[in-house]
Amino acid sequence: MSKTSSTHRVTLGITCFHGDSSAALAVDGRLVAAAEEERFSRLKHTAAFPRGAIAYCLARAGLKAQDVEVVAIPGSKSANVPQKLLTALKNPAMAVAKLMRPAGEGPKVEDMIAASGLGDARIERFEHHLAHMASVRILDPEQPMLLLSLDGLGDFVSAACGFAATGAQATISERVHFPSSLGFFYTALTQHLGFMRFGEEFKVMGLSSFGQPRYVEPLRRAITTGKGFGFTLDPEVFPLASQGVPFRVEKDQPLCERLYDVEKMTALLGIPARAADAPLTDVHRDLAMSLQARFEEVADHLLQEARKLHPARVLGLAGGCSHNSVWVGKIKARHGFDAIHVAPASHDAGLAVGVVALANGGKLGCDEPHWALLGPSQDDPGYEAPPAPSGTVATDWADDETLQAWIATELAAGKIVGLYHGRMEFGPRALGSRSILCDPRPLEMRDRLNARVKHREAFRPFAAAVLAEKQDAWFEDAFYAPSMEAVFPVRAAQRGKIAAVTHADGSCRIQSIRRDTQPFLWGVIERFEALTGVPMLINTSFNDSEPIVCTPREALDCYLRTEMDYVVIGRRGYVRHGSRP
Repeated sequence: MSKTSSTHRVTLGITCFHGDSSAALAVDGRLVAAAEEERFSRLKHTAAFPRGAIAYCLARAGLKAQDVEVVAIPGSKSANVPQKLLTALKNPAMAVAKLMRPAGEGPKVEDMIAASGLGDARIERFEHHLAHMASVRILDPEQPMLLLSLDGLGDFVSAACGFAATGAQATISERVHFPSSLGFFYTALTQHLGFMRFGEEFKVMGLSSFGQPRYVEPLRRAITTGKGFGFTLDPEVFPLASQGVPFRVEKDQPLCERLYDVEKMTALLGIPARAADAPLTDVHRDLAMSLQARFEEVADHLLQEARKLHPARVLGLAGGCSHNSVWVGKIKARHGFDAIHVAPASHDAGLAVGVVALANGGKLGCDEPHWALLGPSQDDPGYEAPPAPSGTVATDWADDETLQAWIATELAAGKIVGLYHGRMEFGPRALGSRSILCDPRPLEMRDRLNARVKHREAFRPFAAAVLAEKQDAWFEDAFYAPSMEAVFPVRAAQRGKIAAVTHADGSCRIQSIRRDTQPFLWGVIERFEALTGVPMLINTSFNDSEPIVCTPREALDCYLRTEMDYVVIGRRGYVRHGSRP
């Protein structure tokens, strides 16, 4: 397909230079591909220009760079200018520091676009939080929808609420401006707990289930709410306005130094900053729980105030804070929405899809029944299952039904299976395409996975992929969660039956599996239920301290350096010598 001869409208969305770079491609208003750059570069959370993701998206559609008509980018230079000027006037030291940066510091996205052969395309820019909202609005485009976007910072805004009328795209009605940021609040306490790497907030969320909320009161002084849509960070504890955000990119890796004053935070909490290699104690577990509790109080306040402005029955959530699945899982019980939608990639990677939607008038179809399964497949050129590598034996299955039955039987017998099947996930969570699957019943399975397969902290929990039609029998106040976006209480009578996925507080993060959107995984779980009476499996990402595997070779390498029992790529299974499937 060439640009001169084609009548198709081709829109490419990209996001980069902050973290979680990605690309998404739409043809004639239909999303055909989306992928995060880290899957190709193998650098977690990479901020690099998404060359690999762009190349994949174009190849998937059978297009070349010159076929792209529009390149859509998040970030509007004209957005929120009055607030930027006011903050600069109040904090001249920070403003001067920004002005004194060397001219031309860092790459320019326009130059990178031109260098990638996309120079003939028209560049369109869209406001950061509007793009977040658009990335969730497309999941349910006809219903009136209240929209909430929460993250660290984008276009000088950390939180925004808006509304989309029947069949209409999102509009923003309220914004919370820098230096107030719920995302930075959570990140700062994550850093105080000794987790300094970019994107480690999810570890603290998992740790919180082991603690008690003993430090909520001082945290209520650190971040305060009042009337209306908004909140305020204590400027003494969080000197962001006067000192700026200590964020930088080194060798394509996003790095964020401490977002808070260590002495003042220590005085506020009575807890010194934990060193990254220091043991975790009850104090740290309690602080994690307190942080989660205060985060939820502020997020609930924003949601309540937004709903006063827009009393819709359907909620759409996006922005990095919307990946806080512990909070998300409580929204139905607390606020009573008829439907709750969370963008599959709520973090900044999802902006690529959001800007593509906005460039197409806010409306976007999808080539796949599941909006998160938009990456490479084993059916794509270059991604086919390879011959058995040295030390392994390969077996091919003739059809999916036989393979599903075999996988279910092995899982019921306590085996661990790495599954590489269908299109790769777009977003931070493996959803059954690049997943490690195992039995959720025995508690020791959790410890075995953490120690021998994932090689990570022992407190880290696992999620369950559950048949959507059976989830209400196992979980309280649950709603449809196709992208593993919510944590729900496990019904008391069921907790002992699924010990490996039941958290310390009796909850579990789930992924709702429907037959019409994920028929292969649904079939595996259905057969597992027939054998065990349990309609779910442990589902964790297919990786080992790295981005989720992208190629069959990466899947095999991960299998060979861990204690998984089998790996399945398409309809080909691999096992180490001595245990043929």
